[in-house]
Amino acid sequence: MGSNPTPRTLSSTHCSGTRHIQEIEPQTLSEILSFGFWMRKTGYTSSTVKTCIRSLKAVARRTRLLDPESAKSYLVMAKVGVSRKQTLTGHLARFYKWKQTPFQPPHYKRIETIPFIPSETEADQLIAGTSSKVAAFLQVTKETAARPGEAWSLRWIDLDPTRDSIRITPEKGSRTSVEIARTTPLVPIGGP
Repeated sequence: MGSNPTPRTLSSTHCSGTRHIQEIEPQTLSEILSFGFWMRKTGYTSSTVKTCIRSLKAVARRTRLLDPESAKSYLVMAKVGVSRKQTLTGHLARFYKWKQTPFQPPHYKRIETIPFIPSETEADQLIAGTSSKVAAFLQVTKETAARPGEAWSLRWIDLDPTRDSIRITPEKGSRTSVEIARTTPLVPIGGP
């Protein structure tokens, strides 16, 4: 009737030219997962734990993660941006500190760039050209300068139509704020 596709294996395959992908050794995977459980028990957010574990698994597929010098060599040769190398270095340093393994991390300095900020007209055109749900999201972020996660986590209780305000629940260590809708009253997108 139907055929099951052959499962894809990662051992001894080449992806994107010279990047060698291999299976993660069971001992290494066990160490990574134990580290993730420790991070959760220590109070790291689930998104931080997930990102760190995913990064460590990616490094473990390309080099011997339990050997700090091998991991450092991988970082030096990896064809990723400086910001990504800096992030990976932070994850590795935390992992080796947890394992009580000496690790002298390489130093990477993030290159700060000025982000593109559209003009108000460009933002309004973007909002007008999207679906009502996306338009509402974009309007809130435009009017309040809320982070995307803060805007997506809004609940009806956070809206105060009597004062035309929105209570923003912080993420990433920010402060709680109450933002006043400056130019647009709090009405549904698409009309009153």
